[in-house]
Amino acid sequence: MTLRSRRSRWVAVSVLLLVSVLLSASGCGGGKDVRPSPPPVVPPSGPKVAVAPMENKSNDLSASDIIRDAFVDGVARKGFAVVPVAESDRILRETLGISYGGQLPSTTPEEVCKALGVEAVFYGDVQEFSKTTTGIYNSSTVAAAFRMYRKDGALQWEGNDRQVRQDVPRGGGNLGAEILAGALGNLLLNPMTPQGRRVGENIARKLPANVLGNTWR
Repeated sequence: MTLRSRRSRWVAVSVLLLVSVLLSASGCGGGKDVRPSPPPVVPPSGPKVAVAPMENKSNDLSASDIIRDAFVDGVARKGFAVVPVAESDRILRETLGISYGGQLPSTTPEEVCKALGVEAVFYGDVQEFSKTTTGIYNSSTVAAAFRMYRKDGALQWEGNDRQVRQDVPRGGGNLGAEILAGALGNLLLNPMTPQGRRVGENIARKLPANVLGNTWR
């Protein structure tokens, strides 16, 4: 077999393999699509509630959004009908002039619930959202709290959580590379996001599903 013949044969085999891979990926190769179908959407059966903008006492501007979004997801999983954050923020801004959590004391939970048409509203505080990076020792702390007020203004429930993470290089023969990798990771990524979400989720888990009893019906 000549060199030209071998090259032609190699090209033909490569093309056949490529076509086979593409057909398999597109589901045209005779195989069945075994991807699981998404679970059916179950409408919430619990009371209609809202989560007001949090008061952010930290220096990280994204802290309140990270924690609040995770808390909203957790409350929804409990079966509550949570007003979408974008909608509740718009209503509070247009009706009560509230754009951030620090303005909530200018009104009352009763007025907030009435404006949003909900049975209860959650107020939240970002108490701490900080990170210390020295290259050798990295530490981050996230702490937050939420309170639920009924539409009559009564405080119904409180919950909080605090997460501390400490990272120290493991050492070994490549300590310098490990420190450099950690420093680059801190520059390129936001390691506080998973920690902040964990705090929001943990607080939501502490919320009893029947916290409002039958008062909302």
